[in-house]
Amino acid sequence: MLGDLALADHSCASLLATWARAGGGQFPAWRASFTGAGRPAGLAARDVPGLLGYRHFLAALADLLDVAPEPGPRSTGRLGVRPPDPQAGEELERQVVARRDELAGADPSGYLRLLLDHAGIAALLVDTGAGGDKVLRPAELERAADRPAHEIVRLEPLAEELLAPGAPTTRSLARLVAGFEERVGLAMERGAVALKSIASSRGGLWLFTETTQADRRRAFTNLDKAAQSERFDDAVLLPFLVRRAAELAGTRRVPLQFATGIGDEDVYLPHADPALLWPMLRDPRTEDTPVVLLGCYPYVGAAAHLAGTYPQVHMDLSPALALAEPIAARMVSEALGLCPPGKLLAGSGGRAYPESHWWGATVWRRALARVLRAEVAAGGLDDTAARDTARRVLATNATRLYRL
Repeated sequence: MLGDLALADHSCASLLATWARAGGGQFPAWRASFTGAGRPAGLAARDVPGLLGYRHFLAALADLLDVAPEPGPRSTGRLGVRPPDPQAGEELERQVVARRDELAGADPSGYLRLLLDHAGIAALLVDTGAGGDKVLRPAELERAADRPAHEIVRLEPLAEELLAPGAPTTRSLARLVAGFEERVGLAMERGAVALKSIASSRGGLWLFTETTQADRRRAFTNLDKAAQSERFDDAVLLPFLVRRAAELAGTRRVPLQFATGIGDEDVYLPHADPALLWPMLRDPRTEDTPVVLLGCYPYVGAAAHLAGTYPQVHMDLSPALALAEPIAARMVSEALGLCPPGKLLAGSGGRAYPESHWWGATVWRRALARVLRAEVAAGGLDDTAARDTARRVLATNATRLYRL
């Protein structure tokens, strides 16, 4: 149903400069994409291989790369049943990684295009706020992928740069705010298609309530600027600056993305509920700013309710959809229960390695197709309406919202 429809990946990060080799260690580095742990080595070694979603990922990638698992010896139980070899998954992983590194090593761009073409990804909207010089810049990614790569500017790093020791913007709150507003404006002028905040992992979305000038001055006076230049998470100044960015974005109709729901280990889930953005969504200064809620799980219903209630709100289930792949169709069904089809977007949530971009997009397609097939079978949609819904979710909504 959906194989011929393009996908505009509006929510992803760039690739590591060293992405062409995933093996070489105790386990493939892409396992880190299947856990939110800040120190993923232990979990990646012990827990990730057993995840149902990871098993499904390996099987699908093996199929794409034409890797046939080599059968190993199996023991026979008391009832004559031959239980699966517990090392079979690791052996398949080893074979997949070997084949993958062979292809990527011989022709990195060709392998990258193979994955993106198979996933139907026609454009990449890239969050440039993580990885620094370890990841490809959008222009480099665009050349390697042979398709457009647009920049999404993350807000927290802008503040961190302004708080670097010795920076003139550390001398007063007015200078900090002016410098931040200038950088946000320049980012939009140079063509950034969206802004993004990870406030949900820097204290939580519950902080988005109004503060007074006295509150902000006090916070700036007491600010440990050296520490905040490494990780900006001040409970008063972070939400204030994000709201200022929202006001500036609203004047240009540039979307502001928010990571919500599950994420890394810094996310306290009750404080990552997208409904906590309610004060900002109703503020006359920011109520016209397009807002995109990312992830959303386990608050899919809350996010869909916001998208169905507030004209400026849109939502996407990535990267949570790929992380929770066994229940992906259930999540898409819940989202479409309240979210208008014109406000649901599909992204891969991919990062670091292109297999995560491929897998995120593939999971989105499979889940959406399953939900729409069920609707057609039940008589809720005909084939034409189902394809129109799919086309909007996969690409049209994003190309309109980000003015691609």
